[in-house]
Amino acid sequence: MQAKHLIIFAIVGIVALLAFNLLGGSNNSVQPVEASAVTTDATTPAANASTNNDIASKPLSQQPKAILDKATTQIDNAQQVENDKMAQVEATAQ
Repeated sequence: MQAKHLIIFAIVGIVALLAFNLLGGSNNSVQPVEASAVTTDATTPAANASTNNDIASKPLSQQPKAILDKATTQIDNAQQVENDKMAQVEATAQ
């Protein structure tokens, strides 16, 4: 294959990828994530179901962050409950 054919093929490929990116990216709208969207009480199944629906309704680009935020919130809640229980145990031991 000659060099000019490779260059033409590369340019056509770049233009095709650019067009695909523009057409595919026009469906994604950037929406700010609100702090009120994160539930603090994730112990009930209804809260977990609503949080899962919230994550599924977000654009694909924001879903991994929403999943990490949900997991972080659950871990923080579990640590807070553990700290409260430890404080109760220490209070009753004295």
